[in-house]
Amino acid sequence: MALTTTAIRLAPRLHEDRLDAMAVWFERQLRSPCQPMPPQDARRVPQMRRLVAARLRLCGLPELVEPMELLTSELVTNALEHGVGPVSLFLSCSSESVRLTVDDGSRESPRLRAPELDAESGRGLWIVESIASEYGGSWGVSPDCTKTWCSLAVPAAKKPAV
Repeated sequence: MALTTTAIRLAPRLHEDRLDAMAVWFERQLRSPCQPMPPQDARRVPQMRRLVAARLRLCGLPELVEPMELLTSELVTNALEHGVGPVSLFLSCSSESVRLTVDDGSRESPRLRAPELDAESGRGLWIVESIASEYGGSWGVSPDCTKTWCSLAVPAAKKPAV
């Protein structure tokens, strides 16, 4: 049985920008590509959603909890399904935006697909793109293709007065 480790590092709040960050990483279970996701890995998806939701509430951004939970589900599930090695999640919150980055170690670039109407998968990045756009954000992939990220704009009412 593989050892699974979760680490959380919280950065101190910095100045008036309210910068706050959380990093989590965990090992995935070894499996061949044709095998279903092991239950231990599948349990990581709701666990990561809960951590992101708690951190957003702590940062005073409850209105972004629901969309970020869905984005977390999509990016972590993709990392578990298509990545290699450990998975890491990094969440940063500032007065302007919230950014979620998931590193799955894979050098194969995630891409938007056009799944068949009856396909059971293949819509995750469409969901990510749609939610990010709806909340004034964006999404993308790191130059080395190992990280997928998305950001949402912090609502104007939450921005500090100048």
